[in-house]
Amino acid sequence: WLNIMSYDFFNSLTATTGHHAGLHASEFAAPGDRNADASVRQHLAAGIPAGKLVLGVAFYGRGFAGVIPSNNGLHQRYERYEGDHPYAELADKLIDKDDFVRYWDERANAPYLWNGTARSFITYDAPQSIRATAAYVRDHRLGGMMFWELSQDRNDELLDVIVTSLQ
Repeated sequence: WLNIMSYDFFNSLTATTGHHAGLHASEFAAPGDRNADASVRQHLAAGIPAGKLVLGVAFYGRGFAGVIPSNNGLHQRYERYEGDHPYAELADKLIDKDDFVRYWDERANAPYLWNGTARSFITYDAPQSIRATAAYVRDHRLGGMMFWELSQDRNDELLDVIVTSLQ
């Protein structure tokens, strides 16, 4: 099988923010921006059987600081990469807390956090996006799912979503 690392699409090396683990392209994405669906299609076009493809999800988020506030920070330039955030930290300390507002990008099937006061943007995977990815895996008859990295989960919350969603 082949593991498709369908995360880290936006990180400290990209010029703008974006969904680091987006299943599809967001409304504001540039034509060349990466996402899981585009990666799967690229592998299928190369002749790899769908059943050999394992789609990855992230148990962490990526934070950006000094973000231009348009679109609640989504697909905007930023001043500096702020760092990585384990899902456990996001769930316990940041999601809908500390002036962070959780948004859901319906088109990309991806959540993100925006703090307009601090101009801080965090992209991450969550139960809702992982359920959408699992449905995509089933619908496209892919080989399964993998993740990075178990110690960043909160009480197996994301792992349990994968297990129950793929049954």
